[in-house]
Amino acid sequence: MKAILNKINEINSLIGEVNQLNEYPTTYNGGTWPYYVVIKPIKVSNQFVTIESDTDTYSFIDKKERYNMNKISVCGDEYCNKHLVYTLNIILKTFKKAIKNK
Repeated sequence: MKAILNKINEINSLIGEVNQLNEYPTTYNGGTWPYYVVIKPIKVSNQFVTIESDTDTYSFIDKKERYNMNKISVCGDEYCNKHLVYTLNIILKTFKKAIKNK
């Protein structure tokens, strides 16, 4: 859980820098079309993590997604711990790539 919180803190610290870029950071994760990775600061409340999109079009995050850090699933696709880690990794990778290529 500490590793997840560290990723969340790192992502939240990069949001300001990402918002100042000339272009939205994008990822092709999940399809053949690019998705914008533009989010509001991630909120943590007890074991729940909420990630909210800051754009309405072609967003990687569907409006607002709420994950349970304590939930364990077999496939990792039920807004559980595995799905949260996967989503955070995609966001962090996309942010770092966008900042590097500015």
